[in-house]
Amino acid sequence: MILINEVKLALDTNSRVQSNDVRIPQKICTFNDAWTQWLQGSKFPIAFFGDSTVDGANTTGWVANTIGIDGTSPNAFSKKLEELLRQATNNEILRIYNSGFTGTNASWAITVLEEQFGESSAYHDAQMIGIGFGINDRLLYPNEKAYRDGFKGCIERMINWCYSKNIQPFLLTTQAILEPGVKTEYAEDYPMRTSEHIASIANEVKRELAETYGLQLVDMNAYTETFLLYSSISAQKIISDHLHFGDIGHRYEAEVLFTCLSPRTIIVDGYTKIDYSSQKIKDSVPDDWLTIPEMPTDSFKVFVDYTKTDSMDRIIMSAWVFVNAKRKLTLKAYKGSSPDTYVKINGNIQRLAGEESIIDQLDLGLYKLEVFTGASTKVDFKGFILE
Repeated sequence: MILINEVKLALDTNSRVQSNDVRIPQKICTFNDAWTQWLQGSKFPIAFFGDSTVDGANTTGWVANTIGIDGTSPNAFSKKLEELLRQATNNEILRIYNSGFTGTNASWAITVLEEQFGESSAYHDAQMIGIGFGINDRLLYPNEKAYRDGFKGCIERMINWCYSKNIQPFLLTTQAILEPGVKTEYAEDYPMRTSEHIASIANEVKRELAETYGLQLVDMNAYTETFLLYSSISAQKIISDHLHFGDIGHRYEAEVLFTCLSPRTIIVDGYTKIDYSSQKIKDSVPDDWLTIPEMPTDSFKVFVDYTKTDSMDRIIMSAWVFVNAKRKLTLKAYKGSSPDTYVKINGNIQRLAGEESIIDQLDLGLYKLEVFTGASTKVDFKGFILE
């Protein structure tokens, strides 16, 4: 196996030095830097570097990636994430790069870094790289100790290479898979071909390195395990071949990543109220339109009950909500007497029947909630409750 030479880092004088003399490069940027760059209209590309679970194998229209070439798979999580972020930031040039390669591992990845992200690559302008891998790596080693040591060394080399090129690395744990035990035909040759080996070795290595280097980490393994365990969607539809998520699963992964990248997202795992007191709502009303009663008569301490000077349909609240609960949550909307107020859930119009309306049962995933006045002079809305 040919490995690239060790990268010599020209570290900033402010780099941290740990007690074991490991030099820690200074952080270049964060997810919030990416978010604010996108809000001002910048491309600010982020790449996701990993194996077939990143590439999008098992999704509709999948085209295996070629080194240095812009990936085109339409249903891989990178593309779905790009679509969500463009919608949320009103930025049609931001890019999320698919840098997944089927059948690969971390020891291979360190040999192609320059080819994949160097000046001749379509991804040469990547500002951040999310480092995955770990699933196929378990097949390379004779035991758990060798797996840990070999994988850790490779991920560290990728981290250091990124810093040497002024690219901010971050880490992703692996997508959850359905391999509780070794498939019979592989039992003798690949005794570590189980999901537990990935979870307790490769993903633990990433957690340790995230702490050591001060890197942001997306625990995709935890999120996708929850999706397999608790969503109402069958495992057959999520991961038909036991290893690769299909379209539904990649859409969910995109929603997870959106939640990590967008600071506006409200994460819900149980009873939650969203009203004009909520700090992350958008597209709202002027604060002088609000009503704040001295003695609330229901769950809502702040609401809007206002008469505007026109009858134009106006948006009066929006919120991105990520449901991370172990069961479906009931979404209810509340208003006063106006018959014209309506809501949209992921773009679908829902009329409000009365002061309290049950809108839907929300499964795990991301939802955009919007509220409109309708063609009315009345501005009338209290809020949402999920429970």
